[in-house]
Amino acid sequence: MSGAQSATRALALLEAVTLDGGRSSANEIVVGMGLAPATGRRLIALLVERGLLMRISRGRYAGGDRLRQLASRVSPHARLIEAARPLLRRLAQAERATAYLGVFEGEMVTYLVKEGVQAGFTREQNQLEAYCTGIGKMLLAHLTETRLDAYLAAPLVPLTERTITDPVAMRAELDATRARGYAIDNREMADDLGCVAVPLHKLRGSDYAVSLSGPPTRFHPENAPEIAAKLQQAARQISQRLG
Repeated sequence: MSGAQSATRALALLEAVTLDGGRSSANEIVVGMGLAPATGRRLIALLVERGLLMRISRGRYAGGDRLRQLASRVSPHARLIEAARPLLRRLAQAERATAYLGVFEGEMVTYLVKEGVQAGFTREQNQLEAYCTGIGKMLLAHLTETRLDAYLAAPLVPLTERTITDPVAMRAELDATRARGYAIDNREMADDLGCVAVPLHKLRGSDYAVSLSGPPTRFHPENAPEIAAKLQQAARQISQRLG
């Protein structure tokens, strides 16, 4: 058996055993794949040695610790992050602001990219509440009615005196956000911070948004259309890079 054949069979066996989850014996899986029993035993032993499979009972195996470690490092957003980062860095530098890329996950905004000159309130891969951030409101504005109803059923906690916490007022804000095509955070997350956000096209089944934030004297609602136009240009360029 060539090295390529051996690798192909080992990967196929790893996939089959992992998907089976220990319901079938290794021998049943090996036979079902058309492998010789001796070959199957050898490949199983190799995968166990590497930590990719683990023995859970006599003759039965499941995904191992090393496989879980590797899976945890896989990001469904990796290609988007790679495409967006240089464009957001350039925009942040030009505007002397902080640029973000975010996605709605687990009722929160996960920040995938952060580029810019200000410290800001979050780091990459951190999460913030959606209702009081520019990216969050942009993403909430694109939820289905059912999902938005569920989201607004929970209390909205004020972070500043400008934070919108009334569900009726929040719905009106999200309606306005959809109509104009961009979201505004007017000192709702922090007294010394303003933000404008625009959407990206739906990618890999998720909605994303990009934003610029900075001092409220610059990131004020009156300046939002100008800032949104620059963000929309960046969003188009990101989408073009993704093909």
